[in-house]
Amino acid sequence: MAKRKVLKITPILITLNLIVLFAIVGFYTFRLVKYYLIENGGGNDDSATLLVDEIKKKQSFLDETKGLVFDEEKNVFKYKGQVEDNYVLYSGMLFRIVAIDNENNIRMVSEDNVTLLYPGFNDGYDKSYVNKWLNKSEEEHSGIYENELLNSEELLTETYMCSDKIDDVSNITCEEYYMTKKITLLSLNDFKEAGGKSSYLYNGNMYYFGTLNSSNQQYFINEDGEIAINKKSSRLVSVKPVITLNSEVELIEGNGKKDSPYIIEKHDIKTAHDLYINDIVKLNDYNYKVVSVGEDKVKLALIGVLKDGENDLSMSFGGSNSAYSTSKNTLGGYLNSTFLDSNDLKDAFVESEWYTNKLSLTSLDYSNVYKSSTKAKVGMLSIADMYVNDEKNVFTLLRGMEASNIIEVINKDGILFGDKITAKYNVRPAFYLKGDLIIKSGKGTLEEPYELGVEEKNETKEGTEKESKTKEE
Repeated sequence: MAKRKVLKITPILITLNLIVLFAIVGFYTFRLVKYYLIENGGGNDDSATLLVDEIKKKQSFLDETKGLVFDEEKNVFKYKGQVEDNYVLYSGMLFRIVAIDNENNIRMVSEDNVTLLYPGFNDGYDKSYVNKWLNKSEEEHSGIYENELLNSEELLTETYMCSDKIDDVSNITCEEYYMTKKITLLSLNDFKEAGGKSSYLYNGNMYYFGTLNSSNQQYFINEDGEIAINKKSSRLVSVKPVITLNSEVELIEGNGKKDSPYIIEKHDIKTAHDLYINDIVKLNDYNYKVVSVGEDKVKLALIGVLKDGENDLSMSFGGSNSAYSTSKNTLGGYLNSTFLDSNDLKDAFVESEWYTNKLSLTSLDYSNVYKSSTKAKVGMLSIADMYVNDEKNVFTLLRGMEASNIIEVINKDGILFGDKITAKYNVRPAFYLKGDLIIKSGKGTLEEPYELGVEEKNETKEGTEKESKTKEE
């Protein structure tokens, strides 16, 4: 019987197989470690991370009713439902990512209402008071909001907004677009696509949509999350801006959660001028929010209201009419004497213009308030100021339209309301501080507010020698 030949595997072949096996294992191990480190912020990869790339990693594949969902037909990403990882912190303001367009630009909306305005949509969105307040133009007092955005020329691009006229909310369309400004508002279509009142776009606050009907009446969302229409031009509703980050914006840090939002701009904070909007500053026993940052001064408004011992301070506006003044026996007089004198940094308060012109039913444009003013070191917020309606049951500086003895207040329901100057309300002061005040301590949060101070000057050698000689004598 013939012997069966035994196939022998040579040592060379075994060695080659082992080399190939180790190479494969090594290659995939390297990739696994590399991308794990990149995903978790480690490694030595010096390449910048684009924000849009980081966001897309969170696409929802299993459940397309919530989270970041890809719309194949329109080639865009949209957030739907109650999501918790679409927060961006920019210019001190918290935003929620709404969508990523087909050019990888990131569209997002302010989490908080930022001001209170009469809409002025009678001639369409483009000529509205809201649009003027949001965007810079050649018109005087325009772009109040855009002026507070840091590096907007580099970071932002034009923002589109659905401009379809909607007369039936059961048939919301989005076929035409408004896209000539950097800052717009949400449309009814945005609200519908996100999931309506069951989505992250409803947080219990009223705000305008940019959508109008064929009569140029504007839609808004009410306190219950329902869509409503504003048929009165004299009705005020809050503003929630929409901006678009360009596709090249880089991620500095953060994971998109509310306690760790995506950060796209960061700078050293050494003086008051470096502060962000919404930073918290502590002066004496009160905390204040930064509501505006100018070239040489910053504007702060009290968080809460002034206290009289353990109770809220309640005062009347005083005076003979609703024009703010610092005369005795008026609220302005109290703020610029008793309140001012109680502050350790009172010498750092900057005397500034506080605008006092009244509006009328035929001219509800916020910029009309700038036609008259008074100078003072302490004032209060007014229409078109950032976060004017953060606190309830407080005075504003806006004079009532009904009569000379009517002053506008934010009432207990958070609505602008005209009341007599003899009526008593709580007091929320606002003021400007010098921008060169140094940051002595803190992190700008409610738990650790910034403490401000004046830079201590070092004694000169000559001064020290004179002081030493005097002591010896």
